Amino acid sequence: MNKFDQQIIKLLTDNARQSNAQIARQVGLSRTAVAKRINKLENQGIIKGYCAQVQQPSSSVSAYFHINFSHGSCEDLVGQISMIPQVRECHSVIGDIDMIVLATADSMEQMEEVRIQLASLARLTSIETKAVFKQLISR
Repeated sequence: MNKFDQQIIKLLTDNARQSNAQIARQVGLSRTAVAKRINKLENQGIIKGYCAQVQQPSSSVSAYFHINFSHGSCEDLVGQISMIPQVRECHSVIGDIDMIVLATADSMEQMEEVRIQLASLARLTSIETKAVFKQLISR
């Protein structure tokens, strides 16, 4: 991956909806060259896809759950966790916790239901809830 590929990835990360012509003007390549590079990056799996970032309504609440398990792999529980519709992200981490789960709900009552569902996971030894007060950076 060269400097042009890195510039293209940065531009697409900032705004995936911009045209190849717009990107070409910013990196100093032709539109065709940019299209070929993007296609190559997609085929290599470096660009995995494009998504819309949706702003949650201000009345929604978010929380991170720090979870520990007694033994086994976190991946064994991903199927159960993915069935909870409020879960937005789930990460297996290294350190003093085993997993971090991000959930967004319409109310604190609904978030408590999410916590109850997570607390019922097999092998769970502890769960801590960290309610989000304010989002400061979103990219």
